[in-house]
Amino acid sequence: MEKLDKEEQHLLNLLPKGMERPRPLKELIKLTGWSSRRVRGTINRLIVLHHQPIGARYEHPNNGYFIITNDEERSAALAPLT
Repeated sequence: MEKLDKEEQHLLNLLPKGMERPRPLKELIKLTGWSSRRVRGTINRLIVLHHQPIGARYEHPNNGYFIITNDEERSAALAPLT
């Protein structure tokens, strides 16, 4: 596993642990100053290349990205994908 670069580490630090208060994409864009594509690409690299346990919720109003902390959260994050 490669070491995280500064951008990847910065974005990872912005993600909350647990799915109680996921951080929406718009908020991540505002906090980083990056484009939507750049934020999503960095999240993809964190998951695929660095095996970071990042999940997403797609239920309004609690939508956004978070760090998966247990099996229940992992199942909830995988549900929309299956």
